[in-house]
Amino acid sequence: MSIHQGRFRKGLFVLLPLLCFTQFGLSQSVSDTSSPDQSTLQKQREVYREALLDISQGRLEKAEAVGPQLYDYLLYPYFELELIKAQIDTVSSQTIKSFLQQYDGSLVAENLRASWIYKLKKHQQWPEFLAYVGDKPPANLECEYIAAIRSQGDEQNALLRSEKLWHTGVPLDTFCTNVVDQWLQTLTPEQQQRAYWRRADMAVDKGYDKLASFLLSKISGTELQQRLLNHPEALYKESAKIKNNAFNHQLVVFTLKRLARGDYLAASELWQSLQLQFNFSSAENYSLRNAFARQMIADNGRLARQWLAEHDDEFEDAYLTEWRVRLALKDRDWKKAQHYIASLPADYRQKSDWQYWWARADRAIHRKLTEPAKTILQKLADERGYYSFLAADLLGQPYQLGHIPALPSELNEPFQANLGLQRAREFYILGDYGKASSEWRRAIQFFSKPDRLAAAKLALDWGWANPAVVGAIQAGAWNDLGLRFPLAYQDDFVSNAKANEIDLKWAFSIARQESAFAENARSPVGARGIMQLMPGTARDTAKAMGAPKPSSQDLENPQINIAIGTYYLGSLLREFNGNRILATAAYNAGPNRIKRVLEKQEAILPADIWIENLPYSETRHYIKNVLAFSVIYGEKLELNQPLLSKNERLIRPSQELAQNQF
Repeated sequence: MSIHQGRFRKGLFVLLPLLCFTQFGLSQSVSDTSSPDQSTLQKQREVYREALLDISQGRLEKAEAVGPQLYDYLLYPYFELELIKAQIDTVSSQTIKSFLQQYDGSLVAENLRASWIYKLKKHQQWPEFLAYVGDKPPANLECEYIAAIRSQGDEQNALLRSEKLWHTGVPLDTFCTNVVDQWLQTLTPEQQQRAYWRRADMAVDKGYDKLASFLLSKISGTELQQRLLNHPEALYKESAKIKNNAFNHQLVVFTLKRLARGDYLAASELWQSLQLQFNFSSAENYSLRNAFARQMIADNGRLARQWLAEHDDEFEDAYLTEWRVRLALKDRDWKKAQHYIASLPADYRQKSDWQYWWARADRAIHRKLTEPAKTILQKLADERGYYSFLAADLLGQPYQLGHIPALPSELNEPFQANLGLQRAREFYILGDYGKASSEWRRAIQFFSKPDRLAAAKLALDWGWANPAVVGAIQAGAWNDLGLRFPLAYQDDFVSNAKANEIDLKWAFSIARQESAFAENARSPVGARGIMQLMPGTARDTAKAMGAPKPSSQDLENPQINIAIGTYYLGSLLREFNGNRILATAAYNAGPNRIKRVLEKQEAILPADIWIENLPYSETRHYIKNVLAFSVIYGEKLELNQPLLSKNERLIRPSQELAQNQF
């Protein structure tokens, strides 16, 4: 074993021997290293957990003392990584270099390099910063890179990069603002004015109205434009004052779209009145039509049908034509629905949704299944999916799942020895799902499709569902339902579904749709864990359960997440009168949004028409997926039931819903 020793933390201890690279490499076999027995391995896991806790709480010498017990542990380099990071401000540059050389190409090296660069950035140690970043810095370090090359006398390059950064038109933090301001100060007053105009133009184009307003405040004579950015309703009274130049033209389009979110009828009339003044292009009119139509449809207004007919009379906009189909279905005007479907572009007409609806309308018109409708429905029913299952129901046929295992299970065996996968499994056992996923992705990045499938099967054998789902999708194994729809955390789902009186296959389907069973999944809006719980919702639900208030970290604990998520599902099911479709919609879009939809609903609607007319596209797709997944999980759990139960086949307005509360 190669040994490197270096001193850090002011010489108080000697860096523990690093493992040789082959032991931490991506392809070295486990059989090449000593394999501890299970009791030893369990002891090492306990020591590792305790050591990381000691490091996080500053008990470094205590952590160092147990290092020898971890020498042959698979995650030993991560132990060393955390020791160094805990002392990053005092560790020697030589220690960093040695560690990076020892583990070149590994995730621990990348992690330490990022921490070291952050330390150099924080202390503005620019020469060494440049040595580690190189001449192609990542986008998030561009401002620091400019400051670094400026400190080394490369002013010309610094100014060129600052100008490019200025013209991205996105908000910058304080450090970056100070960096680009040095470029701005080299310009003449006239050049500065043009620079402000150009960046404001880009900011408006990207939707950064506050940044655009700030930039315009640096330019005299822009008070009107600033008012439009800060108070878009000013366009109603002051449009005649606006000259039709390039910037104002774009600003007016931007402002009309903002106005569409409020009084869309008044905004639509204003758009028409401004056509002559601003001569909007076809692309601009297309985007404005969409903006107004989305709001009208979301508001469920009766005027939407007339408005769509007036503004898309030639069926030029496929999005608007699709909505004309949906509204015709809502009206049960089957002939119009077929006419509008026929008016869609050819590639749209061939999609399963519009194929299904053409046949559904045809059956309603003729009061029987004609041969063309039968042919379409049979083709759909022979496949797998939401519309295929609806088609099978219309034909009175069993659902076709088409499960075909992608590979024989014995192909798993060669991958048992891959160290990258083994490290991923070790982190998974420890509950560090972030590092587990990172190691897994690194290990399989160059795998062939068959090898990815073998790795996915191995993960499923280990009880780790997410890599199985992702691996099957990446390899295009769409028919391997064993990999794509695993029964992850089955005991937890079974016990919690029973306790909360909800359908087990529904609970599995929600989790599969939300996160594909990724324990550490995080959405852009902050939802966490397997069932993608928002922290606020999770806290309120836990309180209702009489459970402790969960932290963000708790929500990445599968048992806690599933318990809270299934309780919340149960509460939604009760709130929406036992209707799984409405509860599913509420889980995705929020119960208040779905209640507003029901309040505006004027008549009882068949469930498929109600789903098709939901104004939230994400929620429409979400419900369809969850229902289809429920059929698949019903088969796996031997809980075979129709796509829609009897109490779900009709969606009633909120008044009737209230009268039929349990």
